[in-house]
This record gives sequence, structure tokens and C-alpha cells, in this order.
Amino acid sequence: MNLLLPDRFDDPGTGYAFTRTIFEEVAAGTRPPTISIAPSARHLGVTRRDTLRPGFDEAVRAAYEEDYPVLVRAAGGGAIAAGRGTFGFSIVRPAEDTRRDPRKRYDEAAALVLGAFSRLGVDAGVGEVRDEFCPGDHSIRIGDFESGTKVVGIAQRITRKATSVRGIVLVHGENDLVRVLSRVYDAMNIPMRPGSVGRLCKAGSKASVGDAIAALAQEARLRYDATPVPLDEKALRKARYDRAGYLVQPPA
Repeated sequence: MNLLLPDRFDDPGTGYAFTRTIFEEVAAGTRPPTISIAPSARHLGVTRRDTLRPGFDEAVRAAYEEDYPVLVRAAGGGAIAAGRGTFGFSIVRPAEDTRRDPRKRYDEAAALVLGAFSRLGVDAGVGEVRDEFCPGDHSIRIGDFESGTKVVGIAQRITRKATSVRGIVLVHGENDLVRVLSRVYDAMNIPMRPGSVGRLCKAGSKASVGDAIAALAQEARLRYDATPVPLDEKALRKARYDRAGYLVQPPA
């Protein structure tokens, strides 16, 4: 498996397009299975389902008022927010992986993250927390369902030719995320408990985003014998060209 460790992209659209480019290359057989880990650019990520909800335009307006560009992401779940205190990862595999039980991919991604967290001295577990953003059974949480905080959201994308399980890790800066997520979920009339938005620092960790990325990369090397490879300039050029296709313009 290849390991890609790009720097923070110049804008979130490039980051989304880069992830899509890697997925398409693995699906086409021109790139081997790949895990990519990258620091986030500030944005709000919504699903296609979100775009059909009553109140979506108001949610988009609220996000832009908070200086969060809005992008449509391919994975399921619900709206997420990211900033300089977060990072994302994805594990992409070709067609034969589509026959595997989706729950096993969730379990695999959760185990990878928990292994990295153990390197940082973070005690976390798997499970939903009450009224969380982007709810899911395979969230990574600190604490219990009732009053715990979510520090990682995990989602999947499955096509006939490839699969991707991806996640966003909250290291610090949750106050900004709470503010924009509260306004967005309220606009779409979806319950979201502000206290559900977590950060690794709440678990006593002093890790920076760079520290957490390094821990996840080390765990990927251990579990997958992942080999670091340089950033593909051709893929990056394509991502920059395609970046505008993910952006939702603010309402007039």
C-alpha cells in the first residue's frame, strides 16, 4: 500500500478533488491501494442528501457568514466542519474490496485510528455520542454515549471499481467548529449537541496536528507495510483544475 502525506492544500476544493483523483486512479488500476493523510483547510463539508434538505440555503449562508466555504463531499453521513486543528485520512482499495462487508472497513479504520491514539496516550473508543454531528456507529469518542465527545468521524464511499473509507480527526480548535456546526444544523432543523464536538486535548493529549498525523502514518506503516511515496504532480494539477466543482456558492 502507498502512503501519501501531502501538506495542507491551498484551498479545500483542491483537497476534495485530490482525494477524488486518488480514488479514480486506484479504481482505474493506475495506482495501488493508497492511504492518504493530510491537514485540513477550513471548510464545511455537506452531503448530497444535505443539499436537498429544507433550510439548506440558510445553512450555507450561515457557514459563509462564519467564513467557512461549503463543499459537497462524496461520502455519506452528515455535515462536518474542518479547520487548521483537524486533519483527514482515506484508505482507498480497488474493485476486489467491494465484496467485503462494509462493517469490516469501518472496523479497520477505527482500529487504525485507535492504534495511532494509543501512541499519543489518548484513551478513546468506538461508538456514537448523543446528538453528534455526522452521526455514525463507528465514530471515535472520548467518554460515553450520553455525555461523550466525538473526536473522529468515519464514512465510506463504494463503487463497482473501488472503495474508500475516510475520516476527519479533531485535534484542537473545537470552539470554532461548534459555532459553525450549531448554526448549520439548526438551519436544517437537525439535532446537534454542541458538547458532542471534541478534541484530543480534552483527553489530556498535548499532540499537535503534525504529531497526530505522524502517529497515524506510523500506524499505517505497521499495519499495512505502507510505503511513503512523493506527491504526484500530475494528480495535484488535476485536483487544482477540478477544485471548483465541489464548491457550493453562497445564496444570493
